[in-house]
Parts: sequence; structure tokens; C-alpha cells
Amino acid sequence: MTEKPSLKRSATLNFVGGILPMFVALVTTPIYLHHIGAGRYGVLAIVWMVQGYFGFLDLGLSSATSNRIAQLDDAPHREREAVLWTAMLLNAALGLVGGIALYALMHVLLAYFDMGEALRVELLPALPYVACLVPLSNLIFVFNGALVGRERFGTLNAVTLPVTLMYQLVPLGAALVFGPNLRYLVFGTLVAGVAALAVTAIAVWCVFPLRLAGGPRRDLVGQLFSYGAWISVTSLAQPLLETADRLMIGHALGPQAVTYYQVPFNLAARVRLFPNAIVRTLFPRLSSLDAAGAAALSSGAIRGLAAALTPMTVFGIFLMHPFLTLWVGQEFASRATSVGEAILVGIWINSLASIAACHLQATGKPGIVARFQAYEMLPFFALLWWMLNYFGVLGAALAWSARCLLDGVLLFHAARLDARPARKLVLPALIIVAAYVGTLVFEPLTWPSIAVWLGMTVVSLVWSARTEPQAWGRVLDIVASMRNYTRRWAQSQ
Repeated sequence: MTEKPSLKRSATLNFVGGILPMFVALVTTPIYLHHIGAGRYGVLAIVWMVQGYFGFLDLGLSSATSNRIAQLDDAPHREREAVLWTAMLLNAALGLVGGIALYALMHVLLAYFDMGEALRVELLPALPYVACLVPLSNLIFVFNGALVGRERFGTLNAVTLPVTLMYQLVPLGAALVFGPNLRYLVFGTLVAGVAALAVTAIAVWCVFPLRLAGGPRRDLVGQLFSYGAWISVTSLAQPLLETADRLMIGHALGPQAVTYYQVPFNLAARVRLFPNAIVRTLFPRLSSLDAAGAAALSSGAIRGLAAALTPMTVFGIFLMHPFLTLWVGQEFASRATSVGEAILVGIWINSLASIAACHLQATGKPGIVARFQAYEMLPFFALLWWMLNYFGVLGAALAWSARCLLDGVLLFHAARLDARPARKLVLPALIIVAAYVGTLVFEPLTWPSIAVWLGMTVVSLVWSARTEPQAWGRVLDIVASMRNYTRRWAQSQ
């Protein structure tokens, strides 16, 4: 049997790989705004967003590739390579169709978005470049899926950083050399896409590896599509469930209310970096295990994630107001704090439920996750509209978290994991609710609020330590080592 890499090491690599692109974007965004202006950057962001949405035309084949390759871990190499070549041909064809569709759609969107005649004239010659981005992205998705299936996360994240840098810096370089014209910016994005595909393909050729031992097979088409179709439903439903709140807020209350919702939502959503890294790590391993092994691994992951997230969430709920006050000002914080606190509760639920969703998808049941999301849409939209009209942006945040709760209950029930992890979540859930209620009852940064903050944080840390004593033992060892190192350094000065 092929030796598997450490899950802890893989999760760490995925976590670091998720953080680095965020810092790259933070650094490059002000530079873009300075050199090309807010108007051009807004149009470029729309182009990137629309092209990204067309990623659903992958039809879940990248996830299907990961799942199938992980299942073939001990099979002859030609079997895994046949899966990859089949997925590549399918995704290339889907990408070509998607590129043609996007090219036609962009002509319609140019009339829909009020970008001005000058910017429209700049973008019009670049539309063929935008269309070419779709097949490039589809092929990159499949290559990434192959690396995930082989659990080559070190290589995958090593490729992610230069790819991210290319997508951010090449368009900017084109603007600096040829001028801040949208045609050059989009062409720079296309050049970055070609380079990213080349870098990713080379990595897969060397590490997967590709040996031309097996070619595409017709019998694999049905297997990949039957799995990927449900993933594509999730890919379509998830953005709607994630963005409907902002669309309704903008329609009902105006763009300023969207800002009071979007800023704290983005801040709270940063917590997802940690569970997303775990899910990405678990998916191929769960795909390769039998039912009992997968259930045991998922149950342990849920318990460990709850132990890590509960103190973080409690601390974050109370920290939301002072952080927003320092970051964007007292007036903004007074309007946005309650939204961020409510969203953090939903993020906690959603993060734990993501393990159950990953378990279902990895063990060959992606249809359950997709159907749940489809069933949730209409009730969620109705609740969101009602809460929004009666309670404003806070109502939208509460509706979003309520949808996360329903989704979590359904996913945990469908995953049919050991009942003990589910029972162990009752106490941390009560701790989270108590912390949230504390922020509603007491004014921020008053003595009662600070006392509740410290008390609930200590309670959550004690629960976490009792739930994962070995992990806490390692944390204490690290803290002790750091203290000893600091003491020795101070003595040497």
C-alpha cells in the first residue's frame, strides 16, 4: 500500500496556501487602484468574477477526478492516468463551449453594466481573451484535482503561490508597460493563465506523474459525469445561498446597507480558512478509506475542529466591536457589529457541517449535499426577505445563520456518523449561544461585558482542553519552549 502523507502536515500546507493569496491580494489591490484607477479596476473585477462563475462548467469533473484517483491509490498507475486524460479531454471540450457562451454573454453584460462608453470601447476588443480564460481554467482545475487525489498538497500549494502572483502581477505589468487600457489588462490575465497552466502541467507531469501509460477511456466518462453532476449542482447552489443576502439587502435597503453587512461578513468569514484547509486535506483520504475508517476519521476531525474553533469563535464574538471600531471607526462599528457577531455563530455551525458534507461527497454521496442545498433555497429566500424587512441587516445575518443551522442538522443526520461527536457538540453550541447572548445584553467594553468575555473564553478553553487533551498538551509544550527560549535570550542580553 502506498504510504500516505501526514494529515497534519497536509492541513498545515493547505492552511498556509490559503493565507498567502489573501496577502498577495491585499498588497496588489492598492497598486492597481493607483495605476489604473477605480473604474478600470472595477471593470476588471467584474470580468474576473464573471469568468470565475463560468467555472461551474467544469461540471464537477475536477472533484470527480480527485475522488476517483484517490480510490485508485493502490491500482496500477495506468488506471489513474486514464482517469486524468479522460477528465482533461472532457474539461477541455466543456471549456471551449463555456468560452463561446461567455463571449456571447459578455456582449449582453456590456450593455447591462453602466461602465461608460470609454471603458466599454476599451474592453470590447478584449472579449476573445476573456473567452479563452474558461478552457484554461478548466484544464488547471483538472490538474489540481489530480494532485489533490494523490494528496500532493506540498506541490499543489507550491504551485499556487507563483500562479497567484502571475494572475495579480502580469496584468499590472502589462498596464505599466503598455498603458492602463483594459485590453492590455485582460491580455495580461490571459498570458498569466497560459503560464499558470504550463506551471501546473509541469508539476503534474513530474509529481503525479504522467508517464503516457494509459489514455482516455470511454467507460470512465459516465463515472466521472455521474459524480461530477451533483458537485456542479452544489457549485451553482452555493454561490446563490452565499450571495442572495447581499442582493436582497441592496434591493431593499440600498448600497450603503450592503456595506454594513459585507464588511463584517468578510471579517467573520476569515475563520473559514482553517476548516477549508481541513476539508481539502480530508477529501482524498476519505475517498480512499472504507466506510468504517471514513466515519472514524470524520468523527475525529469534527471533534478536533470544534475544540479549535469554539474558543476562537467566542473570542471573536466579543472582539468584533472593538476591532471594527479601531479598523473603520465608531459609527460604522455601531451599525455593523451585531451583523458580524450573528454571522460568526453561523460560521461556527457551517465550518463543522463542512466536515459532514466532505464525508458525504468523498464516500460517493454528493447528491445528498446537492439536494439539501437545492431544498434550502426557497425557504431561505423567504425567511431572508421576511427578516430583512422586519429587522434590517441584522435580520439578514440571523437568517443566514439559521440556514447554516438547518443545513448542519441535515448534513450530520445524513452522514450517519457515530452519535458521540454530535452529542459532544451540544455543550460548545451552548457556549457559543451564551457568548452571543452576552453581547446582546451588555454594552461593549463595559465591566460586565469584559467579565462575560473573559468567563466565556475560559469556559470554552477548558472544554477544548478536556475534549482534545493531547493537542492541548502539545500547545502547552510549545508555550513552555517559547518561554524558556525567551528567558534564555533575556539572560544573554
